Amino acid sequence: MIIGSDFSRKNGEFLKAVAGLSRGDTAYKIPVREINEKVGMDRTEIRNRLEYLESLGYLNLETIGGPLLYGHVTITEKGLEKAAEIRSD
Repeated sequence: MIIGSDFSRKNGEFLKAVAGLSRGDTAYKIPVREINEKVGMDRTEIRNRLEYLESLGYLNLETIGGPLLYGHVTITEKGLEKAAEIRSD
């Protein structure tokens, strides 16, 4: 299990990547495959991050299926706001 600031940093980077792919549109269904190409995580890590960020209200899991378990996600307004708060180091 990952805890501490590294966990927060990785989730922040992940959320910023999703926000970038969304083009600021909360209705746009982002293919999880595109997220994977951008962040380069394994299937389990992506699944865990998607589920965690959904539990916080930052993402919605829209479709299920495919090699990465989830097919598409959308980002919420709350997710866009959080991504905008995250500083790039």
